[in-house]
Amino acid sequence: MARKSKKLEEIRELLAAESENLDLDEIPHEELEKWSQKLNEATDERYQPNTHHKIGDIIMIVLLAILSNCNEWTTIEIFSKKKEEWLRTFLTLEYGIPSLDTIQRVVAIIKPVELYRICVSYFIEKMNELLQQKEEDEESEVDVVSLDGKVSKGSSRKKTSNEKIKPINTMSAYSTSYGVALAQEFIPDKSNEIPIGPELIKQLNAENIIFTWDALNTQKETIKAVSSKADYVGALKGNQQLFYAEVVEFLEDKETIRQIKSNGNYIKEVEADRGGVVTREYFMSSDVKWFADRNKWKRLNSFSMEKKTIEKADGTVAYETRYFISSLEDDIDSMSYAIRSHWQVENNLHAPLDIVFKEDKNKTLEKNGAKTLGVIRRVALMILKLIQPYYNKSLNSIRHQIAFNFEDEIMTIFKLLNTSALKEQLLSS
Repeated sequence: MARKSKKLEEIRELLAAESENLDLDEIPHEELEKWSQKLNEATDERYQPNTHHKIGDIIMIVLLAILSNCNEWTTIEIFSKKKEEWLRTFLTLEYGIPSLDTIQRVVAIIKPVELYRICVSYFIEKMNELLQQKEEDEESEVDVVSLDGKVSKGSSRKKTSNEKIKPINTMSAYSTSYGVALAQEFIPDKSNEIPIGPELIKQLNAENIIFTWDALNTQKETIKAVSSKADYVGALKGNQQLFYAEVVEFLEDKETIRQIKSNGNYIKEVEADRGGVVTREYFMSSDVKWFADRNKWKRLNSFSMEKKTIEKADGTVAYETRYFISSLEDDIDSMSYAIRSHWQVENNLHAPLDIVFKEDKNKTLEKNGAKTLGVIRRVALMILKLIQPYYNKSLNSIRHQIAFNFEDEIMTIFKLLNTSALKEQLLSS
């Protein structure tokens, strides 16, 4: 069973308890204008004397089109022309609707990472405002932040008969608490994820965080980037061949397992899953003195193992075993939670981008434009996930509902994003 994002689950419970008392007619729709103004903070590198359309207006048109089930540039163009009269109610549009060429050209010059930072900071501010963030003197909950890359397959193509343009590869730092990527970077064509991981870690205020990553990113430099106020759990596989072999031998030893269980660093979880039963066993040992190279790995305090047994409905049984290194020490609860939470980045970010927004099928030719379009999709996903508790439907169904009744549904959504007014009404109900 997939873990749920804590903040989004709190919002779900809040809206489920009070949605019948909400009167959205009493909430102003000023949030539409606020979002377009926020998007104007994106750097505009156009020659200003010849600029007719605000950069925030163009981004807002694309964002609203994507929310309204438009996945390709042609449908975005149709949307903008059909909805011109309504768009004029809150966008400037002094020179009318920008042409498709203009929209694509402007999207291609936007700095995608900067745009993402602008939007994610605003989004988290909204969530904290709605949930009445805890007082500063209260102990903050630990957030699991997972580092993982996603390849956008549709962005790959042949440049010439002998040369191929590589697909866009985006690495994200996904927050389990907020259900969004707190930061993201694009991996250069001639590189891989390994150098990007430390850069993402350094961007975050790494306090009360457990960073997780796959075996590819279990590197000494990645671990060095984790501050002393944060922790890490890194998967271990054959890419660290000798290290991996030694840890496997240690954790599979009967005496090690006996010691782990006697020290209370063992957890067993059993749950139904897709017609079968999944049993997960977690083992953790803080005995690292035997490992000769331990000082080469910063704050290496423990080794862990997850054994998963999958009993399917047809009677077949499958086994999986995974191994980890960590800065955590004698804390099997945090360890097991971090291991389980890591997969949220795949299940709650990467999969919806392909399933809901068809990202893998988008073939935008201009590479920076494709990156920016990917960022706007991620912003749309943030919005849909935040308002999903109110609709109580799948993300796909919400997009279809918006498309069928656009003006009313967008008004509803952005009233829900007016978190200060929404919180005031929830508190008074």
